[in-house]
Amino acid sequence: MEALRSIYERIKEIPRWQRWIAIIIIGGILYLLLYSTQITPLKENLQRLEKNRNTLLLSVNRLKAVEKRRNVLKQEIAKLENEIRSLESKLPTGTEKVDEIIKSISSADSQMKIMSIKRSNPTQKKYYVETPYQITMIGTYPHFLRWCEKLSKANRILAFGNISIKAIQRTGEVGTDKNSSTKDTIQVDMKIKAFNLKR
Repeated sequence: MEALRSIYERIKEIPRWQRWIAIIIIGGILYLLLYSTQITPLKENLQRLEKNRNTLLLSVNRLKAVEKRRNVLKQEIAKLENEIRSLESKLPTGTEKVDEIIKSISSADSQMKIMSIKRSNPTQKKYYVETPYQITMIGTYPHFLRWCEKLSKANRILAFGNISIKAIQRTGEVGTDKNSSTKDTIQVDMKIKAFNLKR
């Protein structure tokens, strides 16, 4: 207690202006200590939080843009899927038998006569199966053209291959096929490839 009184007495002996200067200096030192130990870390933390906030806002804006684009893409995908289903419904299923199609066209035409239909082994491709056929028929050239036109419109994916056309002799002449009539003038040997889409 005596020590405090002694210090107090010494301070009272110091001129007032010096005491104010001492108070200002001590206050400044305390402010600097407080600023460096409390305020500076808070400011740095605030800047870091502000930076994180800006980063999060940017991420949110990007996600909103992605979400909007995703909704547009979903609509486009749904539209394309509907178009694909519509197109697939129009495609041949692959269950239609080629020999029956060929015979039915010939029967409807009643002019081209199918002599033979030979089916070869199918070939597996990446997206489809390819099955070759060898066909022999007789008739007239105009009827053959009409037959080809009808076959091209059949509900089946078909491709014409090599075609060999040769004249034949009329009935009663040497080498004439017994199934041919006096109207038959050509024999057609041709290859057809049928395609089945893999489901």
